[in-house]
Amino acid sequence: LIKTLVTTDLVRRIGDSYGVQTEGNLLVGFKWIAQIIDQRGPETFVYGTEESHGFMTGDYVRDKDGAVACMLMAELAAEVKAAGQSLHEKLDELYQRHGYHAERLMTIQMRGSEGMSAMQQLMQRFRQSPPDQLAGQAVTAVRDYWNQETRQADGSSEPLSGPRGNLIILDLADAGNYIAVRPSGTEPKVKFYSFTYQAPELVTDLAATKIEMKARLDQIALDLRAFGESTV
Repeated sequence: LIKTLVTTDLVRRIGDSYGVQTEGNLLVGFKWIAQIIDQRGPETFVYGTEESHGFMTGDYVRDKDGAVACMLMAELAAEVKAAGQSLHEKLDELYQRHGYHAERLMTIQMRGSEGMSAMQQLMQRFRQSPPDQLAGQAVTAVRDYWNQETRQADGSSEPLSGPRGNLIILDLADAGNYIAVRPSGTEPKVKFYSFTYQAPELVTDLAATKIEMKARLDQIALDLRAFGESTV
């Protein structure tokens, strides 16, 4: 399996349960996914995906393939219906087995002639003086993919293995909860990808967990917007 750094780790956890390896240390873009297919060999490739709903399976097309994705979704819908389930119930089953995952994308627009400069200033602020906490969760580490280093909350740092790009990931105190920040490559805005996770052994009431994680995502969005707009 192949995914990007800003794609849900539910993909990895499902793969792990089947003994399938996941390559996930990638920047956004299907050119990077296709590059791993070439490196690892197409004969063992299952599928590649990224957060923008791009999906690719097999080696028919080395890019997003909406036709095959729709075909697979139709097959899955038929399978779960035959088993007396809906697609939503199937997804909830995966959450119970692999933990609850919820994500959200938020953007801050940087319009005008000063937009590019404001984007650079905001990314630099995240590198040099990131928020101490988001939604009541301490920021325990900052992964800086441009400078190829991880900085801990105590000020120590270590080399970061991964692709070099204008991407920052803030790791929160609860394992599996993190925020990725990157400037858009096509529009004048900065993108924030928020990821929440609750381990399966802690998901005793899925409905309550969904409410809790939605509230966390809501607060993360408010805190990020306040931090970003104070820079702009």
